Amino acid sequence: MSNVIRLSPKILMFALALSTAAALGKPVWGQQYPAQGTGLVEDWSDHHLIFSNPGTERDAILNGTHEKWLRVVNDPRYVMQQYKRKSQNHGRTSLSPGQHRDWAVSLGTGGVAQNMFPAKFTFNTDETLTSASCTNDFVVYGLDVAGTTGGQANLVALNELYTGAGDDGYCSGYATAQPYWAYNATTHGGTVTTSPVLSENGEDIMYIESHLDGATSASYLHILVWHSGDDGTPTDSKAPTNTETHISACPANASCIITVALGSGTDHTITYSSPFYDYTNDILYVGDDDGVLYKVTPVLTGTTAPVVTTLTVDSGSPLTSPVYDSNSGNVFVGGSYYLYAVKASTLAFATNEDLQIGYSGTCTTPNNVLYAGPIVDSTNGWVYEYVTDGAAGNEDDTDTEVVQAHTTGANSPSGTSWTAAVTATVGIGDYQCISAGLFPTWPPAFDNNYYEGTVTDGHMWVCGRSSTLDDSEAQLWEIPTSGTNGELLGGTSGAGTAITGIINTSTAHAECSPMTEIYNGTTDYLFVGEGLWDSFADLYGMTISAAGTATALSGSDVPYPYSTTTGSAADPGPGTGGTSGIVVDNVSSEAQASSIYFTTLAPTTTAGEPCGTATGVYCAIKLTQAGLK
Repeated sequence: MSNVIRLSPKILMFALALSTAAALGKPVWGQQYPAQGTGLVEDWSDHHLIFSNPGTERDAILNGTHEKWLRVVNDPRYVMQQYKRKSQNHGRTSLSPGQHRDWAVSLGTGGVAQNMFPAKFTFNTDETLTSASCTNDFVVYGLDVAGTTGGQANLVALNELYTGAGDDGYCSGYATAQPYWAYNATTHGGTVTTSPVLSENGEDIMYIESHLDGATSASYLHILVWHSGDDGTPTDSKAPTNTETHISACPANASCIITVALGSGTDHTITYSSPFYDYTNDILYVGDDDGVLYKVTPVLTGTTAPVVTTLTVDSGSPLTSPVYDSNSGNVFVGGSYYLYAVKASTLAFATNEDLQIGYSGTCTTPNNVLYAGPIVDSTNGWVYEYVTDGAAGNEDDTDTEVVQAHTTGANSPSGTSWTAAVTATVGIGDYQCISAGLFPTWPPAFDNNYYEGTVTDGHMWVCGRSSTLDDSEAQLWEIPTSGTNGELLGGTSGAGTAITGIINTSTAHAECSPMTEIYNGTTDYLFVGEGLWDSFADLYGMTISAAGTATALSGSDVPYPYSTTTGSAADPGPGTGGTSGIVVDNVSSEAQASSIYFTTLAPTTTAGEPCGTATGVYCAIKLTQAGLK
């Protein structure tokens, strides 16, 4: 195992402190932080399972929602979300563009796939969770490339993160991050196609191997217990020392890999679905390209091999990443142009199993299909899905849409029917659904008001499409959550507000990366990549206001590599989307310890730009939040 000390989770202790505070009518965040030794995880799932303000326990009791309130405040992702949004108020200092430094590290010939995220673990040793650890904090990258032991890695971790050019960072002595460990982490010749997820203590990595060489195309769930003593670099990988059937059999102080088969045959690849791990119940969910949803348990506990249960959700259609919601008890997952609800306890369809999101007619290119998993607000009982060609349109009028629906109640998967509560249009999609170009819509983000206010004064930020007929250009949009219960657009379907002058709005079929928002105590930031394989790849940073306005950061519009030799309109090549998904750290005021992390989506074409001296490599990049130069 890693040389980080394995710790018992203390999240429930913290939740009890929150409960006590709230029962006394105090603000939820008015108490001490948990005991020392707690860590924080940031991975793709934190962008898809979110929690608006649950209020106080007293209010929950008075409103008859106490059981729901307890589920929210005891959810490990809620607790970690609160730390990330709140700990910056404890002794935090603001950054200015003049303090900005960055690093860029070569990952070799493998990169993080489009719409996928690296994952970050922050190991803290103080009770306020404002310390940064040069040795134990790391970012891990799952690389969409076949690994070779002694050669190219496909699971890489970097530490010594908080540093930059000029040796002025917290991790002194380094001008760039350092390889922490690097593995050939696949066992059947495949690649790490989607986003990895982390255990609460950061010692275990769960990820999918798929797109195998050879005749069969099964996919595999891997559970890796890493060990820093294995070392390795992105181009000199190591193999895990031990192979076991369950995690309790893994020896101490050594790396170990557990492999779980997920289907077999050519249709059981996994292209879009990242694994979702339920920390509370030790269950993992993931979908494949043939419409099959997998439930795997036990994963990180128990003394027996993981058991796999399956449900065919949408036969023949690739599934998105699934999201488990403890308050409804459902797993929400997209397939074809539908959002599905599956009861987690039995892995059977909910009473009302599906909600149409995309246009159901025939399209030249499938811009009416769902490619990214839904966003679930477990506190307020909403699920959101988004598509380039929405169901509210027709053959002559297919708008890009964000659909908001209830997760519980009469109009929900468990109610008398399930229909959209609100549909917000964010531009004209693939007009008449006849474009030869594929340009999916990727996940939006909410502002700090939505998380910390009453949700009625919040805003959703979306990269949609131009409102000009036939343009099909990317466009930034703002949608207020102004309804009584946080309904989009005050509860009445209609159009959002287009925001101009920040992202590129002049290139047809360009795509954005998933949106990433972070509030640092004084300023709300929004980050997004944008690109098209044969044209450009950029990163944009902006501040967003409580009134729903956006202002570009100084040094925004940062160019990155894109490919001019592969891809086509219908099958976009490397660089489309601009950057990978973006993760953040936000808990320390130490120099270089308030940053964003992402990778390029295309290999370098110019030596030294932006990483290393070689061409043809993918780059892992860190930038400070307030300055992107």
